[in-house]
Amino acid sequence: MMRAIGSGLLALGIALCIAWPEPVQSHGSLTTTVLFDREIVRILNQRCVMCHMEKGLSFPLETYEQTWLQGRAMRASVLRRHMPPWPAVAGYGEFLNDNHLTVRESQFLVSWVEGLGPRNGGRVFLNVIDPKTAATKEIRATPHTDHWQLGEPDLLRPLQPIAIDAKAGDTTTKVVVDLGLAAARQVRALEFMPGDRRVVRAATFSLESTGQWLGSWTPWHGFVSLPEGVAYRLPARSRVVVDVHLRGATEQTIDRSTLGVFFATAPDTRAATDLVVDKPVRLTRETRVWAIQPENVAGLSALEVSARRPDGGTDVLLALTEPPAEWPTPYLLKTPRLLSRGTEVFAVARSSTAQSRQVRVRLSRY
Repeated sequence: MMRAIGSGLLALGIALCIAWPEPVQSHGSLTTTVLFDREIVRILNQRCVMCHMEKGLSFPLETYEQTWLQGRAMRASVLRRHMPPWPAVAGYGEFLNDNHLTVRESQFLVSWVEGLGPRNGGRVFLNVIDPKTAATKEIRATPHTDHWQLGEPDLLRPLQPIAIDAKAGDTTTKVVVDLGLAAARQVRALEFMPGDRRVVRAATFSLESTGQWLGSWTPWHGFVSLPEGVAYRLPARSRVVVDVHLRGATEQTIDRSTLGVFFATAPDTRAATDLVVDKPVRLTRETRVWAIQPENVAGLSALEVSARRPDGGTDVLLALTEPPAEWPTPYLLKTPRLLSRGTEVFAVARSSTAQSRQVRVRLSRY
């Protein structure tokens, strides 16, 4: 009888040990030295917060708490190389607007998430207010969206307002902007200020009279500035076509974007022109390429833009894998690429079914 009672008490004690709630700890066991206030906020500023902000294209990643709550989703996107969107293959050119995560940055993010996401000094977010840190100055990622990055433009041209229906799908809207030029001018840079960053995904600018590519805007690189001593030469009464790429909206809204234009004044400025490559093109003069703008085509699995030199060697200027059609972007070379006279430039594209496709590519050159 006593043995049975003792066995019952022992079983009850074991059950209580298993079921009794553990006391709430102020933090878990940290396994990383990566901190939000140090490494992570720097990565967010450089790679993420341009889209991931309040009233932006996607969920905000400005504060520690916002980032901590999205940690697992961020880790999955980083490991799949799904975000940030940058399809250019490393090793084939260096680009000013390169937005890809370096190996070191990827390791920092993964280590931070798997190490419980400390803010600083080993503190971990518990989804409650910590009185020890509530009074300290908050370190947060900051999207620089309320000012012109190149300074005040010489010419401001508001775009015609674009009405976007609630629950609308992804669309592209053309808006023609009259620059009001009474005489020919030289343009050294263009910058774009989207009106509603929740819906504007990208914008591309071209000269209405010739179709020449003038620049593009993406959330992570909001302007196009030509190389030193190079400018577009726009004739009097020039009009610019702006292709505004819009994402689906959840509510009725109106986008009021603005185009900023910066003029060049040096009299010896070289003219930037387009080279359209939709079939192999042989250069009749020495050329420096400073930007590559592929046609925005859905369903591509790969794209290569190459230059076959007169000596028979081939240089790959740009290689893309699975370029996302929803993120049209130019590729702005850090150092313009010199191509000699007689070089043959060509593009090779493949679809998701591994079949060859013809794609038009524009090379901006001088």
